[in-house]
Amino acid sequence: MTELLEVGQSIIERGLIFGIVVAAVYLAARLINFDNLAVEGAFGLGGALTALCISNNIHPIIVLIVAGCAGAVSGIVTGLLNTKLNLNALISGIVITTGLFSVILKVAGSNMTISTHRTLFTLLPTFLAPYQALIILTLFTGILFITISWFLHTEVGFLLHAVGDTPQMLTNVGKNVDTYTIAGLALSNSLAALSGSLFVQYVGYFSIWASVGVLIIGLAGMLLAELFSTQFGIALLAGAIAYQAIIALTFEMQ
Repeated sequence: MTELLEVGQSIIERGLIFGIVVAAVYLAARLINFDNLAVEGAFGLGGALTALCISNNIHPIIVLIVAGCAGAVSGIVTGLLNTKLNLNALISGIVITTGLFSVILKVAGSNMTISTHRTLFTLLPTFLAPYQALIILTLFTGILFITISWFLHTEVGFLLHAVGDTPQMLTNVGKNVDTYTIAGLALSNSLAALSGSLFVQYVGYFSIWASVGVLIIGLAGMLLAELFSTQFGIALLAGAIAYQAIIALTFEMQ
């Protein structure tokens, strides 16, 4: 019974981490109607910067900010390739992900261990050690999702909705479609990088191959989430957790 509870807790924790990736994919695919393949590269970039910063004893919260900002920059570059150089959305994402692979190798190498350093999951008192990852992830993702949900109901958020639904409306009200497309990609990649940062701090090491397949996790989680709701919200986390449960069940059945 104890083992089953531990497995369930691990599924929820990983689901919360990858739920942020699902949110990143959702914002690009459903909000601004952009097939953003750069999510995978941004996830790896966030993880690489986290490993480098944590190994240099930088505070974990500052590390999250650094990772998020780096992810936003990768999203801006992706948007510029698409809007200014007229590259196809898929090609733009592939170019960024491929380029970031080299950047990641330069930043953190192929792998790096940070298990002996202070991370976000060692900040709580020791008596909460068995549950501190679950507590921190629940609080972090909850605050993050509430903030994004609020943002999407602001004027800027509604304009981002218009990018994917009726871009002509933006032009009619004197707004630049390209600017809001880039902003949407910056937000999407920033979330992916945050997820990568959380994942590296959670597992205690960085591997350049950890980001491989992250886009599939995001897409699968989003499709499962849309069985419950097509709106941005807790359903995205439910989809990510459901996907992690399916993966765990698959391994158990082998």
